Amino acid sequence: MSRGSKLFIGLLSFLPILLLFVLLFMVFRLFPTFIEWDNYDPAPQEVFSRFAPIFILGILMGILSLGLLIFFIMHVIRHKVMDSTEKIIWILVFLFAGIVGYPIYWYMRVWKDEI
Repeated sequence: MSRGSKLFIGLLSFLPILLLFVLLFMVFRLFPTFIEWDNYDPAPQEVFSRFAPIFILGILMGILSLGLLIFFIMHVIRHKVMDSTEKIIWILVFLFAGIVGYPIYWYMRVWKDEI
């Protein structure tokens, strides 16, 4: 794998964490709107217009995370240097730690190692 490919995969592996912080920022920014909506009932279009960017970002984050999960599991399976126990551990890390495990695996196994 070339250095440019490794850097691109590294950028993608850190992107879900960055998007999570953006998503949380967007949700926290809506709190004043929620307080304002206590005074009156908002129109459905207004509610949807406020939540649409959050939904779209969440869907994109989910698609990216699923794609990274598939890529990293395939990378673990094809990695010839690791023994089967370590492969199972990495797959469990991906399944249970999710987006936190992607950058860790990228640094330890993609950036440093060669297949």
